[in-house]
Amino acid sequence: MESAVDEEPRAVVFVCDRQGAALGRRERCLKLAGVAYRIDAERRPSGTYYKLSVNEPDAVTAHLALQMGGCGRSSRLHQQESTLVTTIRDMARTFWEEALLLLGRAVDFVRGVAPRLLTGPR
Repeated sequence: MESAVDEEPRAVVFVCDRQGAALGRRERCLKLAGVAYRIDAERRPSGTYYKLSVNEPDAVTAHLALQMGGCGRSSRLHQQESTLVTTIRDMARTFWEEALLLLGRAVDFVRGVAPRLLTGPR
């Protein structure tokens, strides 16, 4: 039921108050993602809490594994609907950035060629 986490510090990715299906689902998600984890039981006056913890560098991977595995509700980012105005604005911004990039390349080319043209033939 536990997979050893070798190094410290650890990050807690899930806490629940009973061993059961919820904890098992999250364990399965972490196993499928190949993330090493540990279950720690913490006894408190209000009851026993089970903490699912991973190595700190694996914390983001663990959270993504839990969300992608359908084991937790993801905090969905609110994306604005793409309207005609926003699409045209994005296209204009992209065109402007490309024009500036082209202008920069042209200036670099001229700076590289101009000294050779000014010195004349040998």
